[in-house]
Amino acid sequence: MSDEAALSMNAHISQAETAEELWAVCGAWGEKAERLQALADSAPSSDSRLVADNAAVTVGEKSLAVTRYMQERARNAARMLRALRRLVFTTRPGEFFIDSTVMYPLMRAALEDTAALLWLQSPEGRPERLTRIFRTLVSENVFYTENNRLLGVAVSGVPEAAGDSEKLTAHMEEQKRESEEHFRQLAEAVGLDASQALKKTFTSTPVQAEYGSESVEFITWKFLSDLSHFSFMMLRHLATSRVPESDAHLEHVTLLQFSQTVNRVCDDAVEAFERSLQPTNA
Repeated sequence: MSDEAALSMNAHISQAETAEELWAVCGAWGEKAERLQALADSAPSSDSRLVADNAAVTVGEKSLAVTRYMQERARNAARMLRALRRLVFTTRPGEFFIDSTVMYPLMRAALEDTAALLWLQSPEGRPERLTRIFRTLVSENVFYTENNRLLGVAVSGVPEAAGDSEKLTAHMEEQKRESEEHFRQLAEAVGLDASQALKKTFTSTPVQAEYGSESVEFITWKFLSDLSHFSFMMLRHLATSRVPESDAHLEHVTLLQFSQTVNRVCDDAVEAFERSLQPTNA
C-alpha cells in the first residue's frame, strides 16, 4: 500500500487543518493516560471478572497474577502516553514540538500495551481469557530467559567475563526448564489445554488478532515498528514530501493517522478493562 493510498482519507485537508487536528489528538493523551492510570490503581471488587479470573488460575501458592499483570500493563501504557504528551507540549513551552523519530517508538509501545489489554479481556469465555494470559506470560518468560542465555554464550568469548557468563548461561537454562514446567503444571491444574496455553505469542499478535491483518490498526503497528528503527530514506521521505493535491506535510498527516489510531485502540482497551471490573459469572 502506497503512502498516498494509505492516507487518502486525510488527503483533502490542508496543512493548517492537519496541524490543528494533530494538536487536539495529541492533547487527548493526557486524559487517556489518566483513565488508564485510574484503572490500574483501582482495587477490583471481589466479585469482578478480573478477580475471578485471577482466582481461577491460583493453585496453592502458584498464581499467574492476572490482576497484577493487567494493572502493570495499563500503567505502562499510561507512561507512554504521558511521555508523548510531555514531548509535544513541554519540550518548548508554548510551542507544538514534533520530534517524530522519538515519537514513533513511544507510539508503538502505547499501541502494543493497549492492544494487549484489549486482547486479554475481549473473550467472553474464561478459558480463552486464561489461555491468552498464559500465552502472554509464557512468551515473555521465554524471550527473557533465551536472551539472557544467548548473552551468556556471547560473553563467554570475552576472557575476563568467561566465568560469569558460564554461570549465567547455566542459570538461565535451568530457569527456562523450571518455568516451562511451572506453567505446564499450572495450566493442566486449572483445566486448560497446555498445548494452547504454552503457545508463543508475539508483540504483533494482539493487534492482528483483534483488528485483522489488513486493518488500519495493524498496518499502523507495522509502520511504527519499521519507523522505530532508523531508516534514512523513509524518514527523509516523510519529512520532505507533501500529500498529493494538498499543502499538508506527509509527516504530519502520517502522525495524525498514527495518533488517531493509538487513541482509538486506547479507548477500546479502557472499555475492555472496565468490563473486566464488572461482576460476572463468565
